[in-house]
Amino acid sequence: MNVQNRCPRCQGVLERWEELSNEEQEVVRRLPEAVDYSPDERRAAHRWCSRCWYEEVRPDEDLA
Repeated sequence: MNVQNRCPRCQGVLERWEELSNEEQEVVRRLPEAVDYSPDERRAAHRWCSRCWYEEVRPDEDLA
């Protein structure tokens, strides 16, 4: 697996919003929100590790 898809905290897999299950999306909704990002921005540009819930903040252009 590509190192860029690994969580820097626990080496789990970083997944985009669309890749998370419904249950995982609900967990993300309940996590404290990243400063300066709306919920829509978080869904579009961030990735999460479902093992430790690390949130990777990435600008939109990086995911294009």
